[in-house]
Amino acid sequence: MRQFILRGFGLACLLMAGSMLRAQQGAEDSSLFYSRVMTYANPVLPGDHPDPTLIRVGKDFYHCGSSFHFNPYLPVYHSTDLVHWEVISRVVPSSRASFVTDRPSAGIWQGAITYFYGSYWVYFSAGGQWFSKASSPYGPWSEAVKVKTNSATGNLGYDNSIFVDDNGKPYMVIKNMQKVNRLQALGQDGRLTDTVINLDWINAGLQYSWAEGPVMCKRNGYYYYFPAGDVSGGQYVLRTRELTSDSTKWERLGDFFKPVTDSKVGFRRPNHIAAPLELADGTWWTIGQSYEKYPDDDWSGTGRQTSLFPVVWEGDRPWGMAPVTTPIGLPRLSNSRISWRSVQGDEFDSDSLGLWWHFLNRIAAQEYSLSARKGWIRLTPSGDRAHVVQKETDHYYAAVTRVEADAVDTADKAGILLTNGNQHEIVRLYTGFDDGKKIILKIDGQERSVAE
Repeated sequence: MRQFILRGFGLACLLMAGSMLRAQQGAEDSSLFYSRVMTYANPVLPGDHPDPTLIRVGKDFYHCGSSFHFNPYLPVYHSTDLVHWEVISRVVPSSRASFVTDRPSAGIWQGAITYFYGSYWVYFSAGGQWFSKASSPYGPWSEAVKVKTNSATGNLGYDNSIFVDDNGKPYMVIKNMQKVNRLQALGQDGRLTDTVINLDWINAGLQYSWAEGPVMCKRNGYYYYFPAGDVSGGQYVLRTRELTSDSTKWERLGDFFKPVTDSKVGFRRPNHIAAPLELADGTWWTIGQSYEKYPDDDWSGTGRQTSLFPVVWEGDRPWGMAPVTTPIGLPRLSNSRISWRSVQGDEFDSDSLGLWWHFLNRIAAQEYSLSARKGWIRLTPSGDRAHVVQKETDHYYAAVTRVEADAVDTADKAGILLTNGNQHEIVRLYTGFDDGKKIILKIDGQERSVAE
């Protein structure tokens, strides 16, 4: 999970990303958009996109997942071709998120996007189960509402999803810790209703490690239940003809993904899939996360990247395509006209910050100004630092920015910081003070500087 961070240390600074991605200057340049080829390569969402969920409404697809401490929370992505994606809204703004713990690996988990009873809903976990709703996935999203539970249902846990049956009735697919897997219907108010369907037998013997992130779909009268193993991999599938707690009515089908035969493939253990869905041409697809594995790779740094997988059916048995390094045939869908690159350049000439920008805590979300000087972003720390972050969501890119800072001692620094998912510093390039104003580069424990 590489992050692009513009950070001011110990001073008020003016910072402008004049062209952070030179390839994206000039919106009319046709080279910005991909040529219409008939194949794609994974991942379709590089960078950290954990626990993906996916819905289709007409010709449009919407994706949401865990955003953890990156805020504003829960970005919603849109696509029409399942391969090219763009952020269209944020569900929980920093100003309305006092209930969220914003330290690394905490924050908001899950981000299950769904559509039922004429509204869009996103259910998520943050010290309990919450939901926001909207009439459009572009927002505005409602104030978060906490979902009430009871002794029969139990703790609602995390990494839940929403399954909508053929008759339009929605169910929460509940997951809490290793041995709790349950279903319960939702009413028109988005809250739990009816009685709980207890499926705790699914992982009573820890057959599926944590059996987390369960999702469901329906085909030919069968209900399919897909639990993930844990964050490192493993995806499984069960099926039944009726939604019942009776384990004898369910069949364990085993692994969901076909065995990997491509020895060179890096994303070898996909899981936490979204509920598979059917296209108009009868093909089925899903998206899922995976850490990329290299001999000496820091998997916690690259994050859980999202890939698109065809789903094939052998009778009424679903199989996810094994990860490969070769090109995969595109879904037969309309061109999204979204750039293959998703890291965004920014001239900071708008009245609001672009949806692609994040903060690592809620305090930082109050420490910037776009109005103090047109065409610049001003970062003014209330403590020792202020920052703005762009999570890496590209295969390759170059970062170029312009900084104005008046450094007068060694505590004054402003520039670019590259970190991994645990916020361990990889590279620092900044303007600062070291016996005069200097431009300083720190990388791999080495430091070099030149006078400004």
